[in-house]
Amino acid sequence: MSKRFSLFISAVTWIVAGTYAAQAETVRIGYWSSGVSLGFGAVLEAGKFMEKEGLTVEYLKFPDVNAPTKAMAAGAIDFAIGASAGTAFSVASDGLPLSIILSTQVADLDFVVPEASPIRTMSDLKGKKIGTSPAGSATAAITSAILEKNYGFKPSHYEGVPGNDPRLAQFLVQKDIDAAALRTVTLALLPDVKLRKLASFRTEWKTLTQQDAPPVLGVGLMRNDWLKANPAGAAKVVVGMRKAYEFGKADKAAVAKALMSSANLSEADAKAYAALWDNIYTVSMEPADLASLRNEFAVFKAVGVVKGELPETALMTGPYEASKAMK
Repeated sequence: MSKRFSLFISAVTWIVAGTYAAQAETVRIGYWSSGVSLGFGAVLEAGKFMEKEGLTVEYLKFPDVNAPTKAMAAGAIDFAIGASAGTAFSVASDGLPLSIILSTQVADLDFVVPEASPIRTMSDLKGKKIGTSPAGSATAAITSAILEKNYGFKPSHYEGVPGNDPRLAQFLVQKDIDAAALRTVTLALLPDVKLRKLASFRTEWKTLTQQDAPPVLGVGLMRNDWLKANPAGAAKVVVGMRKAYEFGKADKAAVAKALMSSANLSEADAKAYAALWDNIYTVSMEPADLASLRNEFAVFKAVGVVKGELPETALMTGPYEASKAMK
């Protein structure tokens, strides 16, 4: 083989390798186009935070809270920014090749009733119709755990009514349900609906677990095949998430602008949503987060929401730790 031909082969090899690397760091990111995921997704897209880290990104939005996890299991996306913690636990315990790499959303919800309701305490909810997110969602799982562990309610002691937040708020107004677990974001967007707070998820979870860490609502879930093929890319995804989170904390006006553009919210509603950014989002995978996630799985298992065991490998800290060295 001539020296010139060898150099040619070498050059082609580098070109092919470079092309493969560029293609390999194309990431398909999915999120629920409603609820808490909407705000973070809107800012992430508008600010092009992933693209600024050198990633080629395709965003896919889903109308159902559990759809991103299902899409990942089917190989249709590589990363979900806010997969339901309950569903993520289920697929992990089932052995699907997916990993939780971040805690991204905190369960900042309140149990509420119509202002004129005779219901005064959480104990009064026995035998009542309680609205919550659909089965499989972290909200439904946390609601079930709180009612059983703190108040002794079995599923037969109340009627769970599934629905998205706007629908549940409508049910409350129409008196089709007696109470509901609603996100503080939703409550902020319904200033004219007269509701009364019974309790918060945060305080009830603290009572249940005897720990200060709030319950995790959503997690950053990544497909293992993509993660293994793109270790540097996975760290870049975390950097993009972290920078979007810090941006949202620092510039609420920009968050509101992104929401007005992507979700067609009014200026007042977008500002109300943006004001809650610091309370509903997080981008972390510190030891305290790992302990909180393991504890949450144990609580969910105790009330029958999930089965089996949570493999140690299901909680992947590598991308988060690697991201700390990247600016």
